[in-house]
Amino acid sequence: MGHFRDDSRAAERYVVDARVKGSVAGQAFEGDLQDVSETGAAVTGMPQSIFENNQFVEMHMEGFGHRQGYVARRIPEGFALQFAESEDEEKCRQEFRDAVRALGPGALRG
Repeated sequence: MGHFRDDSRAAERYVVDARVKGSVAGQAFEGDLQDVSETGAAVTGMPQSIFENNQFVEMHMEGFGHRQGYVARRIPEGFALQFAESEDEEKCRQEFRDAVRALGPGALRG
């Protein structure tokens, strides 16, 4: 598996280098995926003026597919996303684990 940051988060975060396209409250954006976990992601490389906490986000992450959730908080040059809970959360978590394995150690940097 890839490297993860040693902190108190509930889910391991994997540092990745991938592009993200999506929309925040209906406004399109493109950014960089800074890291991703089973429960959320950090997206950077965009102006902070376009989003606020709790706004609905839909996005496509290279290698991970389509996910949706809500802006959890602003971070430098972007935002932290909390994925929306779905009816089949375990299926989403398994798909995430499969995607991490499919990307291989070369795609994950830490």
